[in-house]
Amino acid sequence: MDRVGLPQADAERLRKLRGQGRYTADERFEGSAYAVFVRSPHAHARVVSVDTTEAAGMSGVVRILTGADCEGLGNFPVIDRVGTGLAIPFRPVLASDIVRHPGEAVACVIAETQAQALDAAEAVMVDYDALPAAVGLAEDAPLVHPGAPGNVAMRHEAGDAEAVDAAMKAAALVVETEIHMPRLAPVTLEPRAAAARFDDGVFFIRAPHQGVNEMRRDFAGVFNLPQDRFHVMGGEVGGGFGPRNIAYPEYAAVMLAAKLTGRPVLWHGTRGESFLTDIQGRGVRVRGRLAVDAAGRFTALSMQYDADLGAYISPVAVFANVNNPLQSLIGCYDIPAAHAVFRMMHTHAVPTGPYRGAGRPEMALLIERMVDIAARRLNMDPFALRQRNIIPAEAFPFTLPNGPRYDSGDFDRLMRVAREASDWDGFAAREAASPGVRLGRGVALFIEVSGGGGAPDEAALTLSVVDGQAALRIETVTASTGQSHPRTFALVAGPRLGLPEIAVDFVASDPGTGLSGAGSYASRSTIAAGSAVAAAADALSLRLRGMAALRANCAPEDLHLADEAVCRTDGSPVCRLVDLLGEPMTETGRVAPTQAFASGCHIAEVAIDEATGAAVLTRYLAVDDAGVTIDHQAAEAQIQGGVAQGVGEVLGEEAVIDAESGQPYAASLMDYMLPRANDFPPYRVLECNTPSPFNPLGVKGIGEAGTTGALCAVTSAIADALGGRDLPAMPFTQERLWRALQR
Repeated sequence: MDRVGLPQADAERLRKLRGQGRYTADERFEGSAYAVFVRSPHAHARVVSVDTTEAAGMSGVVRILTGADCEGLGNFPVIDRVGTGLAIPFRPVLASDIVRHPGEAVACVIAETQAQALDAAEAVMVDYDALPAAVGLAEDAPLVHPGAPGNVAMRHEAGDAEAVDAAMKAAALVVETEIHMPRLAPVTLEPRAAAARFDDGVFFIRAPHQGVNEMRRDFAGVFNLPQDRFHVMGGEVGGGFGPRNIAYPEYAAVMLAAKLTGRPVLWHGTRGESFLTDIQGRGVRVRGRLAVDAAGRFTALSMQYDADLGAYISPVAVFANVNNPLQSLIGCYDIPAAHAVFRMMHTHAVPTGPYRGAGRPEMALLIERMVDIAARRLNMDPFALRQRNIIPAEAFPFTLPNGPRYDSGDFDRLMRVAREASDWDGFAAREAASPGVRLGRGVALFIEVSGGGGAPDEAALTLSVVDGQAALRIETVTASTGQSHPRTFALVAGPRLGLPEIAVDFVASDPGTGLSGAGSYASRSTIAAGSAVAAAADALSLRLRGMAALRANCAPEDLHLADEAVCRTDGSPVCRLVDLLGEPMTETGRVAPTQAFASGCHIAEVAIDEATGAAVLTRYLAVDDAGVTIDHQAAEAQIQGGVAQGVGEVLGEEAVIDAESGQPYAASLMDYMLPRANDFPPYRVLECNTPSPFNPLGVKGIGEAGTTGALCAVTSAIADALGGRDLPAMPFTQERLWRALQR
């Protein structure tokens, strides 16, 4: 068991840093065979034939699966909660007639060893008839699916178009902008892998994931079986970021292979396969208009949001690209009228889906760019314009014109703290001391939804005696992909149970628990699972106090738990907890899914070399409202990681696709820029919390806030350094910035 207590570094992090984590590729089932996939080299092609004759006769080959073996399988489920009338195409486990993106699997070779499977995969002969590819968001591109004319899978509108049009006509100033956010590769530390077996009608699978129930839902749809026929095993997960929240065709193929061969099957994906086939992020084009009256107040906002879904629709891609932007359609500002149009479009590329932020950064960047442009046009201080238009603290809970309801916030305090802590007013002196570079500063004020989910979230807590001490077992269905869940949940339960330092056995995402709930996504774990843990701990506390009250001849409410004992109000102990634990004691907490809205004010400074265009991040400050911070160490780490991903997106990350062939240029880490530790200055993370009234802990999720804040603040700083020149295309690489400086 892991010993958890403050202020020690948490055991989960140390275990991983020491290389002691056990990941999917470490899983071994007795008698396992190995899988290797044969993949399409084309973005779009007709599969004329698949010849496995030579490969099937090679040494060690157990079986080769093709599309014919997948006949009768169902589709991967797609969540469509926004009433869009979405046209959902069929996504095969193995393509048999048409391939629709580079890397789509057409065969799966099963052999005794991985080397034998690799050799045999090269001997599988596939004859393709190449077809024109749809690359980019254009309705006149080659058709991806017959059911989506013009490659538009869905069009959705929200808000009041008439009110927005009237405000635009009456405005003293209308600001317009367009932003293209390129596709991003998730580059999780652990490449995808799977280990599957089939026993007594039940599939057992270990694969990197963010939540067991989401995986079981997807597999049930593909195999047309009840969810209880799928046992998704937990374990270490080397990074999530959103793309781990779904089942992939490769997982289903490995499961099918295990069933058909009667043997466990392992698949260890390569980094190259990850670039080809992992769900990618962003791929969005947003256009916006902001109306400003003569007094400098925002009166209306309109938006056109076009998302590249790729060749197929991943389970939550539409929900993330429509629902999440609508939850913060007006950002932190009191804008009385808003309207949005969404188009979800297909291309011949690997599907996209949620990636850290999932629709929230896209919305925030559009709004903050327009606010910055308005400030420059009005010759106003960017803080002053924001403060003139923010939703005041006393207005919360605040209902947006399109319906969502913000819980709490104090945007004015966020900005005041950020301005002072960043030494915003000392910028002129720093600029004067920086010859040969263009120094720029940027501020970002943002709000984003966190939490939510479908079914109620449950957590089970079991208190027992281990080696003479109270020990706690926490069971949830949310998967920890590096967020320090064991420590955070222990800090939720510990004070409620009088346990200043507790032994924790944390079980995440084990279907054997029978618990309801959703996984680790949408910055929801502490809001949802944490609240369920609190409810279970409170129930345990009540039982313990009730038992002790019989000994003390008093009411349970006259007792409290402290120092591993049940105590009277004067602090004197009635009994030790272990004295009440003759048998393990279990309680389950259950909470309805709720949302909370985290906000923040981030400030960045960049220096652009005038001679070369090279941009360097020189200063960074994050001030965030997490409602109530349970684990300060983990919260700061989440912000830092999010900032790193946001900075990478601004300054270099791009999954480039050839405009003619549809071939990806970024197929390895040699071709894809990732930020490194030396790309970041020391930066500060401050808290400026307002508790949420929407959940019992008062918490808000900030797992994605760093990405949103950095994306907006660093973009703002780049724009400031360019001195009003048009921004080049994202990401702002050295070449693009140099060319912008020449204009």
